Amino acid sequence: MKFKLVLIGFCLVFSGFKGISQEVFPKFWEGNYKGELQIYGVDSVQMRVAMQLAIVKKTDSLYQWKMTYNYRGKEDVRAYELIVKNHSKGHYIIDEKNSILIDGFYKSGIFTSFFKVMNSFIVSTYTKKEDAIIFEIISVNGKSNTKSGNQKIENEEIPEVISYLVNGRQKAILKKEDLPSN
Repeated sequence: MKFKLVLIGFCLVFSGFKGISQEVFPKFWEGNYKGELQIYGVDSVQMRVAMQLAIVKKTDSLYQWKMTYNYRGKEDVRAYELIVKNHSKGHYIIDEKNSILIDGFYKSGIFTSFFKVMNSFIVSTYTKKEDAIIFEIISVNGKSNTKSGNQKIENEEIPEVISYLVNGRQKAILKKEDLPSN
């Protein structure tokens, strides 16, 4: 019986690794993606912006990570680069080409960065689903917080928990564009 359980476990683990290896980041993410960025208010979409993401390999350790926004005919191009810092640990860096370097981590099929700019915390995620990338941003007001916990209840030390005001959310489903054939 133990042998069967070990064999089943081995098969499940092995099949899981096979699926992961087929989605190597960032190699299998390369391409041009296009969609609409939705910027949310309290209970509805407040703004819609055309968005594109181009991921192109430059070298084994460097990729173009170009984001283009188009709102009412005005184009805003972010010609970033993705640097492979430590592929085996899933550590990458987004180089904004203006002295800003943002650490990003690829774990379980999601590329995530978490950073603070001025008084806002930002979490950005990129999730690949078939031929699309789901891009999401959550912003948090770093000054507006609520503290709780930090007490002893029935001989248990309760840690302090600080929660913050979520003041922004954005989401885009970017679909891979087919390149024209020659």
